[in-house]
Amino acid sequence: MNWNEMIYGLGDFFWWSFGGLEALGNPFNYFLVCVGGGILLMLIGQLMKYAKENKNTPSAE
Repeated sequence: MNWNEMIYGLGDFFWWSFGGLEALGNPFNYFLVCVGGGILLMLIGQLMKYAKENKNTPSAE
């Protein structure tokens, strides 16, 4: 097997696998955006909590 066969085979596999996403349509995209947004909000909340804790603790400097 040479590189061309491997690359084209990989491309054909991805083309086939992403065909299933087209069948799901936009509701699946909206779901992924909502999940990603929720994770982002949780991360920002954790960062704000850690920043507040760090502000209240003396540093070792």
